[in-house]
Amino acid sequence: MKILFISGSLEPGRDGVGDYTRRLAGELIQQGNVVRVIAYNDKYISEIENIEQIADGTGIEVLRIPSKFSSKQKVECTKLFIDEFNPEWISLQYVPFAFQDKGLPFGLGSLLKKLGEGRKCHVMFHELWVGMDMEAPIKHKLWGKVQKMIIRKMIQQLSPQVIHTQTQLYQLQLENIDFQASILPLFGNIPVKCNRAEPTKNKQILSFVIFGTIHPGAPIKRFAEELTSYQNKHQLKIKLIFIGRCGVELEHWVSVCKKADIDVNVMGEQNSERISEVLSSADWGISSTPMFLSQKSGTVTAMCEHQLQVLCVARSWQVKGLPKLAVPESIIEYKNGDLESILSNRKDPNQANSLYQIAQQFTIALKAIN
Repeated sequence: MKILFISGSLEPGRDGVGDYTRRLAGELIQQGNVVRVIAYNDKYISEIENIEQIADGTGIEVLRIPSKFSSKQKVECTKLFIDEFNPEWISLQYVPFAFQDKGLPFGLGSLLKKLGEGRKCHVMFHELWVGMDMEAPIKHKLWGKVQKMIIRKMIQQLSPQVIHTQTQLYQLQLENIDFQASILPLFGNIPVKCNRAEPTKNKQILSFVIFGTIHPGAPIKRFAEELTSYQNKHQLKIKLIFIGRCGVELEHWVSVCKKADIDVNVMGEQNSERISEVLSSADWGISSTPMFLSQKSGTVTAMCEHQLQVLCVARSWQVKGLPKLAVPESIIEYKNGDLESILSNRKDPNQANSLYQIAQQFTIALKAIN
């Protein structure tokens, strides 16, 4: 198959969906498909680039269009690229804020409908709209209503033959606005380079790794207090390792942990090989992404792919009017007073879906359309 992906940006290591799209494209090429990628609104360049990018050793032809270009310029560049490539499928990798700074990409559907005329259409919803949770402020709820309206209009205009998303939550939200989406699981953006060592008994150090953005509102003070109690009771040292771009909450977490007599190691940004080493050697992963959004977290998926059991230490996040959602088996939600039980009853996590398997699932879905 000839497949063209359209994403927002393609700056390596700076755009999670861009990294995802590049790796998926590379694997699809390895499996015999012909694939190219367009970054339609790239915030990291000032001039147009038609270059080759590498994913896991595979070269992919990409067109990067600067975000500063006018809508007319973007359409002209995209049309030339599409006409020359002549893909069978156009796959939109949708994140509202990737295509417009305020997450309100009015007119995107009508533009893509014209550009993809006569071709099959696929949409992958990486994100939907803000203000989904009951705790969200009124501003976000109103903002989200407009984003939902844009999505509804866009799907009506594009009439995609296949719609995917990565979370059961998003699948149900799309169903609530009368669109059927299938689950295409996420894969991590950190290739597994190291084998996990066999666990040893009577360890003197128990290590937890926090990879990527730390979200606000997590009960870190209460969690740190329980970690301290656990290390004192079991006469061992607990270490928290922070790796990647953790964001503005990092300082708060480090301060709380130090006050609780917990060792911390702030590693900052590292290359994928070093991140894989750290994930493979840690005992536990920690995520501050709310539980029902964990399926869309690339960092959570990366930890699971490295055979880490992940503790969800996150703020309350509930969506009104939805049934009880399934909880991924590799992720355990931390609740006040539960830490001793969780750490004492660790289970080996299930093997995560591989990039190879997910690429095959993707092509099977597309090939099923006549």
